Amino acid sequence: MLFSLAFKNILASKGRTFTTFILSMFTTIFFIVYVAFTDGTHEQIIKNSVEIYTGYAHINTKGYQEESDYDHLIENSRQLETFLSRESFISQFSPRFETYVLLSQKDKTVGSMLSGIIPSRETNLSYLKKSLIKGSYLEDNDTKAIYLGSDLAKRLSVDVGDEIAMIGSSLDYSTAAELFKVKGIFKTGLFEFDSTSAFANKAYLDQIMLSENKASYFVLRFVDNEAAEGYVKTLNENLPKNYESLSWKDLLFDLVQLMQVDSLFGYISISVFFFVIFFVIMIFNYVNIYTRVRQIGLLRALGMTPKDIKTLLFNELFIITLFSVILGAVIGSWIAYYFEVNPITIPGLAEMYKDYGIVADVIPTRFDIPTIIWNTFSIFVLNISSIFYPIYKINKLSVIEAMRYV
Repeated sequence: MLFSLAFKNILASKGRTFTTFILSMFTTIFFIVYVAFTDGTHEQIIKNSVEIYTGYAHINTKGYQEESDYDHLIENSRQLETFLSRESFISQFSPRFETYVLLSQKDKTVGSMLSGIIPSRETNLSYLKKSLIKGSYLEDNDTKAIYLGSDLAKRLSVDVGDEIAMIGSSLDYSTAAELFKVKGIFKTGLFEFDSTSAFANKAYLDQIMLSENKASYFVLRFVDNEAAEGYVKTLNENLPKNYESLSWKDLLFDLVQLMQVDSLFGYISISVFFFVIFFVIMIFNYVNIYTRVRQIGLLRALGMTPKDIKTLLFNELFIITLFSVILGAVIGSWIAYYFEVNPITIPGLAEMYKDYGIVADVIPTRFDIPTIIWNTFSIFVLNISSIFYPIYKINKLSVIEAMRYV
């Protein structure tokens, strides 16, 4: 009976019902879309950082991450390749040899990280080939060819076809020197990476650096990269004791922490918004209920108890909130899904925020059903909670006080 009466009251008070409905619906839409854009941006930054060069996992000798020097190289890379080729959950892998060198062109000298890579394998492991903007990508039989980041090329004032002198230290700590020709220039959008990175064919660089059958680390890609943590754990259980496997979360620990802190501050900001919305809804409900004091007093005089009044008012808000939140969730979910498939494009965004890992002029969302359900439930609880104080205040009035209330 009380549920039926609540439904009739909702239909009888169209203005109050419409305002409450719209307020709850737009709060739900805003929260879902806000979280979708925040999570989408963070996911894009991390994915770019992982897939551009870092990779989903590394295998290196223990201590290499702390001291990336020649004393912590993988000494027998062919043996490790044989081991990795037997693991069915690894889809691609490749050794890399990284060393710091000086690159010179005429009167300009710049410090750079020169990496020896197997070009054909890197096509599936990184965005190096996809990031080509001028010239051509490296090949497995290249000798004196070098592949430069766009900002590094600017710092050296070189273009495709120009020659660059390289001076470094080989594995026996003798001086290594070579004259390279710029074969291609790439731009990933990661400013620091583009301004310090250069690449050469590993087979040829190994001859110069005396690093045959050696590697700084192996980069891995899995059949299911979402399960990288589990695969890394399996690798660590089977690898020789002097090796370790690290997932992208370990390799990009600082970035992951930064995203978590940013998410925390985002939720703090949205909590302030919740706090304001909660009191707006509560005050709105409070005013609405007090405009019905005489009606409530009449119902009390006809035999309804304070508990019945509480149930009646609760049912009214429950019905309005339920339908408004469901509609808001549907609309918010559609917006989140649409902008995940069709991200917003803002020309110049990547250039403006390149130091923060933004490498594309798009703002994506993340359509995640569990997150949307949780967000919707949070808004629903927030709205329902706002009715308890007004009910408490109205039930403190006696029947006579309520009947005489103006």
